[in-house]
Amino acid sequence: MNNSIKRIATGLILGLCFWASLMFAPPILFSCLLAFILTTIIVVEWRNLFNIYRPMFWLIMPLYPILPFALLMYLNHNPHYHTLLLFLFVIVSSYDTGGYVVGSLIGRHKMAPRISPRKSWEGFWGGYICACLSFTFLLYELGKLKPWWIIASFTAVVCIFSCVGDLFESWLKRNANIKDSGTSLPGHGGFLDRFDGILCAVFFFYFFRDILVAVFDL
Repeated sequence: MNNSIKRIATGLILGLCFWASLMFAPPILFSCLLAFILTTIIVVEWRNLFNIYRPMFWLIMPLYPILPFALLMYLNHNPHYHTLLLFLFVIVSSYDTGGYVVGSLIGRHKMAPRISPRKSWEGFWGGYICACLSFTFLLYELGKLKPWWIIASFTAVVCIFSCVGDLFESWLKRNANIKDSGTSLPGHGGFLDRFDGILCAVFFFYFFRDILVAVFDL
């Protein structure tokens, strides 16, 4: 119970900070927040996954997590793509929340037990449904509501990328024989534990950014 309360409280605080800085602050402030999180991951959490004296510590870091954070900052500073960041964070955070709740309650069929023992197919579909509902509400509020099949298919792709990112980070942690990447976020682990899905899904948003802007009339 205590861990669940910590998880909810930390999630609400982090979510409000991100929403406020993304929507109401100058882009440079949100990029500074991203830079702070990236720095924390590299300085504090990355050494938990790799030995600092081994080549893998330095070889993987430029591609993950530095490159995904650079793409986030690029989308943040371009007015044409700024709303895509809102889509990304709303869908992935809703997917994570729905997956955690449904998986904890009724998760029975394991998705990848050797990599992430607690991740279940029930959690995946619960997270997907939660992400669809949240994204539909967001589009309605923005006056950009689209046919259900566009919303469903787009959300499915983002959720799949998020799931792959989650599994990849779980694989890194399993190889390092640790449960969490860090202890920066009470109830959640480290920043990398919360950003693993985003760091994978951002590649989809970046490479198809112009198509997504056209599809959603941004």
